[in-house]
Amino acid sequence: MPAQVFISYSSKDRTIANMLCALLEERGHRCWIAPRDIVPGTSWGEAIIDALKSSTVFVLVFSRHANESPQILREVERAVHLGLPILPFRIEDVMPERSLEYFMSVPHWFDALSPPVEDHVDKLADVVAMLIAGQKTGYIPGKPRGAKRLSWNNGLVRAVAGGAALALLLLAAWLGELAPPASPVGWIAALLALAIPAGVAGSGQVTWWTTRAMRGALLALLLVAAGVYGWASSSYVIAGGQGAPLVRGTECTLDAKLVYESECPDLPSDALADAAYDPATLWTAASIGRVKWMLGGSWALIAAAASLLVTGWLGGPRRLKQEG
Repeated sequence: MPAQVFISYSSKDRTIANMLCALLEERGHRCWIAPRDIVPGTSWGEAIIDALKSSTVFVLVFSRHANESPQILREVERAVHLGLPILPFRIEDVMPERSLEYFMSVPHWFDALSPPVEDHVDKLADVVAMLIAGQKTGYIPGKPRGAKRLSWNNGLVRAVAGGAALALLLLAAWLGELAPPASPVGWIAALLALAIPAGVAGSGQVTWWTTRAMRGALLALLLVAAGVYGWASSSYVIAGGQGAPLVRGTECTLDAKLVYESECPDLPSDALADAAYDPATLWTAASIGRVKWMLGGSWALIAAAASLLVTGWLGGPRRLKQEG
């Protein structure tokens, strides 16, 4: 059975293109997509031309990558030459370059800027069905359906919900004295956990954070930051009066060196009590400041990396969840 829908996309958008293909085929529209439908040993160019000639509709996954692709331009030009209706499925907020602008002056624009992409596939499938049947669609592009719907189908809602849960965990850690002591980074990290998912998902840039390489890099950053924080906390956060945590430094003051000599900077526990639990009496302000920066910076990196992981995990494209 020949394909009805030719799907054109940049290789950098392969994940979304394959998902779009699967969802259209679930709705009964046979698609042609490379490299899946290229027979081994067949010329790539020849296979594309044959597929275009046998297709009824041309769907373009439009993004900044597609905008810059000479291969996409050649496919669009050939589709126009063959008289195929072109349906741009825009997944990023970019406008076509001059070389594509002429061919993209079509009545059927599908903005899939608000995640998840699946929310916008139904309208595309309806128009594809009408074009295949030879009907005039009368479709007028509007605001993406997912933009106004406060449901679990909306990637922004999922990302913000995940960020809120992470923010609560970070606040609990701060109140439980696991975060850097006497530092605003405890509540700032909680704000980051809310702001990052909302900002990334709201801008429609979630897919960049869903790739395996990016998730691996974020996970590595999270583990390194957690390791640094754990080491610094166990080494430089000490118990003060009534058990309140204090941050010590890495270099003793001149007075402390005179008293404790070779024991600096790892002073005995009774030294702090003798100093009325004032770390600045025993360690230099500069060295205490460096330790606080290390603790605060690693804690903030933990929050940022975890927030981006949550954003990519919950805010990325997924199968549409049916609502009751």
